Amino acid sequence: MTILLPVRLGLLLCAIALIAVPAAAGAPPVVTAHASPSSGAAPLDVTLTADGAAASYHWNLGDGSTADGQTVQHTYAAGAWTATVTAQAADGETATSSVTVTATGVTLQTPSKSRYAKRALFRGSVVPAAAGVRVTVAGPHGPVGRATTNTAGRFTLRAPVRYAGDYAARAGTAVSAPVGISIIPQLQTRLVGSGARGSLYLLAVSVRPADAGTVSIVIKRGDRTLVDHTWTRAVRVKLDTRKLWTYGISVAVVPNAGYVAVTHVLRARVVLPTLSYGAQSSSVARLGGQLRALHIAAPYTSTFDSRMLDSVYAFEKIENLPRTGIVDPTFWRRLAVATIPKPRYAEPADHLEVDKPQQVLFVVRDSRIALIVPVSTAGLPGRFTPVGRFSIIRKVDGFDPSPLGTLFDPMYFTGGYAIHGNPSVPPYPASHGCVRVPMWLAAQLFETNPYGETVYVY
Repeated sequence: MTILLPVRLGLLLCAIALIAVPAAAGAPPVVTAHASPSSGAAPLDVTLTADGAAASYHWNLGDGSTADGQTVQHTYAAGAWTATVTAQAADGETATSSVTVTATGVTLQTPSKSRYAKRALFRGSVVPAAAGVRVTVAGPHGPVGRATTNTAGRFTLRAPVRYAGDYAARAGTAVSAPVGISIIPQLQTRLVGSGARGSLYLLAVSVRPADAGTVSIVIKRGDRTLVDHTWTRAVRVKLDTRKLWTYGISVAVVPNAGYVAVTHVLRARVVLPTLSYGAQSSSVARLGGQLRALHIAAPYTSTFDSRMLDSVYAFEKIENLPRTGIVDPTFWRRLAVATIPKPRYAEPADHLEVDKPQQVLFVVRDSRIALIVPVSTAGLPGRFTPVGRFSIIRKVDGFDPSPLGTLFDPMYFTGGYAIHGNPSVPPYPASHGCVRVPMWLAAQLFETNPYGETVYVY
């Protein structure tokens, strides 16, 4: 059955419905953010665009900057950034959209100076940090090395540096700021020849690289300047060896652009010729005089005999030189600067010291070394020379037979151990336990060291 409502009642119900249901609100705007380009080397110029229909657009660029507009331009420093746009409709409804921008940067640190052709340390990092990124370091003449970043985005590289100028690191399309490196050239200076009087003696100078600069050489003898000149290439300068001169030499690189000044200062001495057993000359007499000035027992002779050999051994021992018994240029140079050693003990003021490591005996007077004598202590298997403080307890003038051989002018300091003369005093330990001294010095020691004289052995 159909029921018909009056028209008035139907209109009333519609009016009630219109009042009870509010009008629908406006829909939020639809927006999508885009970046072009979205990645690249820093500083990266990016165009940010918001696609959609809205009354206004506000950008939070992610690096602390903001901007307004549907399309904005921004330059990003190295890093990973998120740009967010907020779109607002005319009725106030808003919507947001974000886009990520990656601006890749690379840093480089190097020393400001590097020695020519030596390995320098290059280090830096990639931003944003990423592991496994290949980094190439290049200089004025191309790449010098490659490295891979670690998990923190850092890299380290050691590579030889041969050219002055700017160096930079590259990671993909990102390039670091250039870093300038100056080169310390290799200045090579050497004396060619033995330096013996009358021989050929040269100062040789060279520089690497050749274009590092010019070479300035100043050679003086005393207060007199003999050479003051500049060369543009490797050079050899002859030194006069007619007399026993000493030269003061200064060699400097006057650098070209990109290089560092370098200076070498050296001394060149003209010395006496090489001497060995059997030589006869005035140089041998000069040698003896210089040894005696150092309180080393040395004979007055112009012949290099066994006594002079003992004296040479004594000097080589206290100066820690090879015990060759040959007076070569190294020997002469050391002799020119040597000083008298000091005793280990100051008391009593007069005593004897036997230095086993150096194989010498020191005669100490007034707490100073008055005489240095070569010795040979225990060196045979199972034998030893006692160590400690002793005193001379018995002396035998002349030869004294013993179970181990005949002793000359022995001075016993404990039991059967004595300081005595022996025809064989090699420059190394070789006795049964006594302290051997050369025969030509035994009598002098016997006469000048009384009973009770303190003897230190160490």
